[in-house]
Amino acid sequence: MEEHGANASVIFVPAAVIRDAVLEAIDAGLQLVVAISEHVPVHDVLKMKASARANEVWLLGPNTPGIITPGVGKLGIMPANMFQPGRIGIISRSGTLSYEVAGLLNDIGLGQSTLAGVGGDPVVGTRMLGLLKKFETDPGTDAVVIVGEIGGSSEEEAATYVKEMSKPVIAYIAGRTAPSGRRMGHAGAIISADGSQGTVESKEKALREGGALLAEKPSEIPGLVKGALQAKT
Repeated sequence: MEEHGANASVIFVPAAVIRDAVLEAIDAGLQLVVAISEHVPVHDVLKMKASARANEVWLLGPNTPGIITPGVGKLGIMPANMFQPGRIGIISRSGTLSYEVAGLLNDIGLGQSTLAGVGGDPVVGTRMLGLLKKFETDPGTDAVVIVGEIGGSSEEEAATYVKEMSKPVIAYIAGRTAPSGRRMGHAGAIISADGSQGTVESKEKALREGGALLAEKPSEIPGLVKGALQAKT
C-alpha cells in the first residue's frame, strides 16, 4: 500500500492459511478483499467476517469467483471474455451460472456493469443484500440479476429490500430438483432435512412478493431483463 497505493486484495492461498491472509489485508487498511479459496473452515470465516465488519471492509467469499467490471478490471477467476461493458449488475452464488447469464445477456446486446460473486459457502463475508444496496445506488447500473441457489436464506433476506428499489430485479434460483438433506455442489447448497428452509419455492416466493421477476431457467433471464427495462422507459 505504501509503495503502490493498493486499495484491494485478491487472495488465492490454501484454505489452511487464508484466515491469516485476509486478516493481514484488513489490518493493512485495504477496503476490498476477495477470498477465492474454497474448503475454508466455518470458524475461520466467522473470524474473517467479524474483522471485515468491524473495519468496514468489503469481503467477498470465500469460495467466490470474484468480482469483475468489464473494461475496467477483475479480481478473481472468471473468464473476462465472457463479459462485456454494459449496465446490468449480476449478483451470484454460482460462478459458472453467472458466466452463462452474462453470455446470454451479451447475445441480446446487454453488457454488465459489475458481476459480484458472493461465494457458495454457508457463511460468506458479504451477503446478497449488501451488494443489492450497492447496485441500487450505482449510477452505472439499470437492472440487477440475482443468480441464487438452494440452501441458506440470503435470497430471502435480499428479497426484503427489492420492494424498496427503483431498479428492476430479475432472479433465478438453481436446484429445483435437488433432494432435501443432500448437499449439491457448493457447501451452502443444501435444503434442510425437513424441507422447511432453503428451497427453490421459499426463495422464489419471497422474491416474487418483494417485486422481483422470476426466471425458471437461465435462458428466460434476457427476455425478462429486456422487458423490465422497456417498462421503465
